[in-house]
Amino acid sequence: MARRKETYIGGGTNRGIYGGDKRGLYSARGRGRGGNSSMRIYSKAPRRWPIIVVIVILVVLFVACIWQFACGGLPFLKANESQQTSQSFAALIQQRVASAQQSANASSAALKSGKDTTITVSAVGDCTLGKDPTFSYSGSFNEYFADKGPAYFFENVLPYTSNDQLTIANCEGAITQSDDIVEKTFNFKGPAEYTQVFNGGSVEAVNLANNHSFDYGTSGYEETKTNLASANITSFGYDRTATYEVNGITIGLFGICELDDFDAGMTLLKEDIANLKKQGCSLVIGVFHWGNEGEYAPAATQVEMAHAAVDAGCDLVLGGHPHVLQGIEYYNQRYICYSLANFCFGGNSNPMDYHTMIFQQSFTFKDGKLVLDDTTRKAVRVVPCLVSSTSSYNDYQPTPLTGDSGSSAIEQLNNYSANLAGSSAMFSTALDESGFANVE
Repeated sequence: MARRKETYIGGGTNRGIYGGDKRGLYSARGRGRGGNSSMRIYSKAPRRWPIIVVIVILVVLFVACIWQFACGGLPFLKANESQQTSQSFAALIQQRVASAQQSANASSAALKSGKDTTITVSAVGDCTLGKDPTFSYSGSFNEYFADKGPAYFFENVLPYTSNDQLTIANCEGAITQSDDIVEKTFNFKGPAEYTQVFNGGSVEAVNLANNHSFDYGTSGYEETKTNLASANITSFGYDRTATYEVNGITIGLFGICELDDFDAGMTLLKEDIANLKKQGCSLVIGVFHWGNEGEYAPAATQVEMAHAAVDAGCDLVLGGHPHVLQGIEYYNQRYICYSLANFCFGGNSNPMDYHTMIFQQSFTFKDGKLVLDDTTRKAVRVVPCLVSSTSSYNDYQPTPLTGDSGSSAIEQLNNYSANLAGSSAMFSTALDESGFANVE
C-alpha cells in the first residue's frame, strides 16, 4: 500500500500560504516525485469554505426573517406555517402589551391613591413687618419686635394658621438693610430677622406684587426675596410664579399688582395661569393688589380682573390694598375675596378700621383633580378678627373676635358681599365653637 504523505508546496519553501506568499495549493490529484499516481499532496491552508457557507446561511435566514415579519411571510412557506408564525408573533406582542398595561395600571393606581386628598388653605391680608423711617420708634412694630420677639405677632391666630397645609399673606414692604429709599409718601422696611414673624405665624407663602415691595429700589426688592428664601418662605409676584407641594398636589401661586397697569395685569395673569397649568398645578391661587384705599366696595376693574382670572383657570382669588374688608363673591364655582384688609400691619399705629379676617378653604382632590361640587362650595369659613388685641391702638397682634363682636363683624361682611353684582357668599353669624363663621 502506498504510504500517505503530506507536503507543503508554495514557492520552494515550507511557507505555503502560512509563509505569506499566498501561493499555497490544495491538491487531491498531484503526483509525488516517485511518479506514484496514488500519492496525494495536501496543503495546510485553512479551509475557508465552511465559514463562507455559514455566512451565506445566516444572510439567507436574516432576509427570510425580515420578509416574514415585514412583508407578511415568505412565498414558499406553507399557509399553515405562515399563519402559525404570525399567530406566535401576535401572541408575543399581546403578552407584552398586557404586561405593560398591568404595570401602567399598577402605577396609575398608586398615583391616584396618593392624590385623593383634602388640602386646607388659609389667607390673610396685608402684613407690613417694619415701619416708615419717619415714624417714631416708640409704639412701633420695631419696638414690639425688640421687646416681645417674633412669636408674639401671630400668637393669637396661630391655632388657625398652623392647623392648615398652607397660609398665604401679602408682604407689603421690603425686608432689607438697603438705604436706597424711593421718593414717595411711605416707605416700609424691616431687617432680615423680621422674616421670623412669618415663620412663627406659620405663614408659608407671601405675595410681593404690591406698591411697597420696591420702597427701597431694586436692591431692596432683591434682598427681600433672598431673605424670604433663606427663611424658607415661598415668595411670588410680578413676573415670578411659585409652586408649593402638599400631599402630592402641586399648588400654583401668582401675584398681580393692578395699580401699575390694568392692561398689563390682565395679560400677565393669563400668562401666569397658563404657565402654572403647564407645570402640572392642580390648584391655582392668585393674589391681587388693586382697588382704592378705604373703600368697602370693589372697583369695576377689580371685578373685571377677578372674573378674568377665574375664567382663565384661577381657583381662588385673594385681594388686598384697600386696607379694609370688601365682600366675597362665589363666581363660576370659585371664591373671590376682593379685599382681606390689613392683618399684621406695621404701617399704621392707629388704622382707620381695625376689622380683618382669616379666610380658609378646604379643597378636595380626586385622582389629582380638584373636585367642584356643593361639598367643596361649603368647605369655606372665615374667622373675624381685629388687627390688634385692643381696639384703642395697634399692638400688631391680630386677634379673633368672639361672641356678639364676632357675629357683628360677620354681619357687616355679609352686607359688603350683598352689595356685589355677582353671587354673594354669605356666612353664618353664629360662630362655631372654634370661632369660625361657616359659609351658608
